Amino acid sequence: MTALVLDRTTSPGSGSKPSITVGITGDELLKNKKLREHLESWHQRQAAIQNFLLAFLGEEAPSEQDSSARELEPGRQQRTVYNLLPSGIAIRYVEIFDAFGPTITDETITALVLSGETRAGGKAVNEKRGEKGWEPLDIFEVDVLDSSPDDGDTGKPQSQDFQNKISSTAIRQRMEQRSRTSD
Repeated sequence: MTALVLDRTTSPGSGSKPSITVGITGDELLKNKKLREHLESWHQRQAAIQNFLLAFLGEEAPSEQDSSARELEPGRQQRTVYNLLPSGIAIRYVEIFDAFGPTITDETITALVLSGETRAGGKAVNEKRGEKGWEPLDIFEVDVLDSSPDDGDTGKPQSQDFQNKISSTAIRQRMEQRSRTSD
C-alpha cells in the first residue's frame, strides 16, 4: 500500500518548497499478507516509488538525499527518506505503521490522494484531524484499476465493488506460479 500526499503550491517568496509526502506501508503491517515472501522490503519499495516519481515529474536524480530513522517508541524506528529535487520540489518518503500515517502527525499536510476503495480511510483521517483542531485535508479520489477485459471505454468504472481490481495479492500469486514452473 502506498499513499501519496501533496502540499499546496507555495507562494513566491514564502521560503517554503512545494512538497510531496509519500506514506509507504511498513514491513510490520505487511507481515500477514498472503505470499509475503514475494513482497519487496520497505527500502526496495521506496526506491521503486522514487524512480517512478522522478520519471513522472521529469526529474533527474535528487540534488540532495537524506535517509533517517526516528524512534517512535522504544525499539520501534520510523524510516524516512528525504529528496530535494533540482526543481526545488521536496519529496519525503515516510514509513507508516497504521491507517493514518503522517496525515495525523504532520499538520502541514494539506491533501490526500486515495482510491474509492480507501475513501472511508480519508474520512477517518479528516475526523482525527478535526479532533486536533486541524484543517481537513483536500481529498482527491482516483479510480481503482480494473483487471477485467475492456468492453469499450464508457468513462465509468466497471464495478464499484472492486471485485475485478488489479490486486497485489493476484500479482504475487502469478509470481508464485512462475517460480514453481521455473524450478
